[in-house]
Amino acid sequence: MKRSFALLAVIFCFTSAATALDLRSGLVRIATDDLTLRPMLYRLVDIAGKKKYEPIWYSDDPRTSFIVINVDGRIYRMGSSQEYQTSQKQIANGIEIEYRSIINRVTQRIQFASLAGSRVANGFLVEIEVENFTSRDMKIMLKEVCDTWLGEKSGNHIALASNPKVIDEMYLTPDSQEPYIVSPGEYASVALLFDSEPRPDAVVIANWKRLSDSMFAYDSSLMRGFTLSPYSINDSALGLYWNERIVPAKGVIKVSSRWLTGGPGNEFLAWLADNYPPKAEQQTTEAQQNSTEQMSLPALDVEAIRSLLARIDSAIQNVDVLSDEDLQQILSELDSLEQGVANPIPQN
Repeated sequence: MKRSFALLAVIFCFTSAATALDLRSGLVRIATDDLTLRPMLYRLVDIAGKKKYEPIWYSDDPRTSFIVINVDGRIYRMGSSQEYQTSQKQIANGIEIEYRSIINRVTQRIQFASLAGSRVANGFLVEIEVENFTSRDMKIMLKEVCDTWLGEKSGNHIALASNPKVIDEMYLTPDSQEPYIVSPGEYASVALLFDSEPRPDAVVIANWKRLSDSMFAYDSSLMRGFTLSPYSINDSALGLYWNERIVPAKGVIKVSSRWLTGGPGNEFLAWLADNYPPKAEQQTTEAQQNSTEQMSLPALDVEAIRSLLARIDSAIQNVDVLSDEDLQQILSELDSLEQGVANPIPQN
């Protein structure tokens, strides 16, 4: 009996601890900040013969990249709005950050991806899921601000297939016929893939502070540069927008974006010009690889774990009246969770 309770107590302490996540696959890495739980994305690079991970979004303060949701005309910034509680977990092939309120749940899911014909993970699939907890339909719009800093040092903030050096703010839609939007850096670069689904409905290239300060929509009709003196100098970002969608009562909607990483800006842009979009057979291989990667790690049933932990905590506090039958039931549920981890269900 004592041995069983010691085991349960260790499991309770271990699973209750909130720690930052740090996952690596192929050429890329996903981590979360231990204070804010914001995601941080990296590309493996070689600098003077030494390997290191270069952040593709600004990482000194991960709060500069964030999600905003418009729910029936009300605006909420994830990680800042008091209406939403934040949690995180590791999932199959990536991480999940959950923002939960009494009316809905916004989940940012970031997974490793093998893009543009690569045989190893070289990018990310970033999915935003909105679940409606209410008994009525919900109108929502989404905005994701990504603080793309890689090109700021050189002054070449953003590059397009049609324009290798964007110097003014721009508004792009799929009708713009731009296959990618690149933040080219000295050692690493990243491209938001914009040629096909999944992709945002629109992308704004703008000064970070102006984009951050805007409640939701952004007026890019004035072609301004990437400086807002004296507050934000030489500071650019991408704003990803998804137009109005209806989330059915008790229903869910999902949107996604794809991010391909590469090496130094000039080399990466030259490679993209020659190789992107990939040929049909490369895309087929990519889909097969990503499907296989999604089987690599089990997804955990967080609600079941929380319920079981509550029962374990209650059992520890009431050990004097705990029956053998109750103990066996708790141990049986622990065994069921272990079996679920050992035999994960494939992710669709």
